Amino acid sequence: MPLLDQTVIERTPGTVTRLAAIESELLRPAGLVAGHSVDGWVVTGWLHEGAHLRLNVVRADQTLAVLAGPRDDNDGAFLRTPHWNISYRDGNYDASVAQLLVAIGLALDGPVIALGLDAAALKQRWFSRPDKGDVLEVSPGKKLYVRVTDHCDEYCLFCNATEGNANIVESKAAVAAILRGLPTGSLSQVIFSGGEPTLVKSLPEMVGLAYDRGARQIIIQTNGVAFAQPGALQAYLPYQDRLGIGFSLHATEAQLSAEMLDHQDLTRFPAKIVAIDESVRLGFKVKITCVVMRPNLAQVPQFAQWVWDRWGTGVHRLQFSYAMPRGNAWLNQHLLLRFSECVVPFGEAYAIGRRTGMRVETSQSCCVPPCVMPEFVDHYDIYGDFLGKTSDPERVKPAEVCGTCKWDRICAGVWQRYIDVYGTSELKAVQLPEPPTDIEDFAEPEVLDLSAC
Repeated sequence: MPLLDQTVIERTPGTVTRLAAIESELLRPAGLVAGHSVDGWVVTGWLHEGAHLRLNVVRADQTLAVLAGPRDDNDGAFLRTPHWNISYRDGNYDASVAQLLVAIGLALDGPVIALGLDAAALKQRWFSRPDKGDVLEVSPGKKLYVRVTDHCDEYCLFCNATEGNANIVESKAAVAAILRGLPTGSLSQVIFSGGEPTLVKSLPEMVGLAYDRGARQIIIQTNGVAFAQPGALQAYLPYQDRLGIGFSLHATEAQLSAEMLDHQDLTRFPAKIVAIDESVRLGFKVKITCVVMRPNLAQVPQFAQWVWDRWGTGVHRLQFSYAMPRGNAWLNQHLLLRFSECVVPFGEAYAIGRRTGMRVETSQSCCVPPCVMPEFVDHYDIYGDFLGKTSDPERVKPAEVCGTCKWDRICAGVWQRYIDVYGTSELKAVQLPEPPTDIEDFAEPEVLDLSAC
């Protein structure tokens, strides 16, 4: 399989400009951006959820999520306009809600009519899946991320997958073709992700394909709910010696967990705990990832202690991730944190790891930059060599700060969006020697030409 003469692949083309276009071409002319009032309700924000938009609205006694998607007579809706299906969730239906749905439907019709679009054209303009192209990224450290679906059964406040992704490979045949085309044992990791990968019934077979091709480690990134079903993990036991399960868990109790997932289904949290319990019992390599935003920041040290008290050495790694300022997190900016706000609670969690022997870390890519917490650099999952560059086009290394930093190689860069909001005052050029690192983990990213498979 030949390699293209590129070193990185950008995220799914067109997604960021499409989000900007939705606001400028549709929501702003319709009067439906944050702070605007509609029939006695106030718009607090919006999300793009693939097949529809979600408008968050509030009034004194109620919050509501209004869903708007291109008109489809075969899809359920509470009302239809010539161009839209309008529905709602997370609230109680009454006459005032019905009136609100009508008002929003009429408001959304206005810009569409002005642009001369019918339902099919507006679907193509704002809701069609962007072309993913025919390239596949193998990231630094020889890690192959395969997104087997971009559908999900949760609505995480911080999800960055809502802003588009590369490596969406939704069929077992496509995964098989990719893995057959790779040299045996050439990958350090194959990571199955999504969306929620356990929604794909053929996931165990895909894991088996990666196993047979000699991937040194295979990881499933999951919210874990499906693995709570009796016997669900049995299909993965043949691959147990090289399979790790990465669970997404963001609180120690159901209510805060539901808040982080932006829904009120309190049954999902105990299901996740059951799944982790069973994974530990069966001897899988278990990693827990806790994405930190304002609602759960104060709980970070408590979370680390709780994980240790419940699972002890059964959890191989506990990772606290800073929420990337993209996707849902960027649309919930009021919940994003300054790097400096993370220093004390993260430091306390790392100290618990040092005391207990549990590996408590942060990802090199989803982290508070190492220059902000240099005394805890041994808690960074350093997997790539970024000397003179960043991990993706969304990040920068400001020359005035980073130009003389001796930790350039272990720093993935800082999100430009973060700097646009908060500036660079928290960053500093580190003059300490570069920490010891396993150089074997360092590898240039590659972009594979799948058309040759």
